[in-house]
Amino acid sequence: MVQQIKTKSSLACLLVLLVPFTSLIGCGPSAETSKKETAAPVTKEELYRQGHALYARLELDSARSLLTRALVLDASYTPALADLAALTYDLAMRAETGKNKMELLRASREYYRKLETLGALESEAYERLCEIADALHDAKTFLKYAKKNADVYPYDRQFSNLAVAYVAVEDYASAIKVCKEAIEKFPSSPFIGAFYRQLGRAYMKVDRDQTAERTFYAGLAVIDKKMAELRKQTASDPASAGYQRLKNDKIGILTSLKYLHTTYKAMDKLAEVERQLKELGK
Repeated sequence: MVQQIKTKSSLACLLVLLVPFTSLIGCGPSAETSKKETAAPVTKEELYRQGHALYARLELDSARSLLTRALVLDASYTPALADLAALTYDLAMRAETGKNKMELLRASREYYRKLETLGALESEAYERLCEIADALHDAKTFLKYAKKNADVYPYDRQFSNLAVAYVAVEDYASAIKVCKEAIEKFPSSPFIGAFYRQLGRAYMKVDRDQTAERTFYAGLAVIDKKMAELRKQTASDPASAGYQRLKNDKIGILTSLKYLHTTYKAMDKLAEVERQLKELGK
């Protein structure tokens, strides 16, 4: 009997000791472990959704972090690539001139290039690539993407960029050809002044100053007519982008004419050009 009591007492003690131990090791996962195992993994779509929302709120650094994480999951995920390309460009435009600005521009360029390899570039992206190349003083790349843009989207804005690009690489014959074609093809375009301006510049570069002068005066007549039409339209705002573009091209043409008239000592013409520049605040 005494032996039975001792045995029962020993078993009880053993159970008391085992209970805390078994509660620690358990037979299955703890609640915390189970929660971690069953939680849905973060997806590229969710990272993009959150990053895109932050981008829309102009929280650029936070948006960039989430969008970059989405690309870690899928380097070819075009929605995140497109946002990062535009976002990094925006950061570059906000940055002060210097190393950081150049690095951001190059990063943006790489995102846009990746989009191109995936067949996901639109006209605006080609224009951004042209702007980035110009900011990086890379005339050959500027021309490369200006040509691609004009091939895919053969419209007035694209022709204007292409003309500027040809002048930048000193291919004046091609610039003349593009500008002539554009003047004929887009007579009512808000870029019409730019076509005459670049055409005259190209003629000057190949020592055809008299042809350049005629071109500039033809361009002034077209610009003045276009600006007058815009002023008559009650819905037109003289501060609109189209009106300002024409005004800037007029100033550019007058400045080139001032150079020509000074060079050839055409004093009467020079006085008239200077008068018009003064009226335009120049």
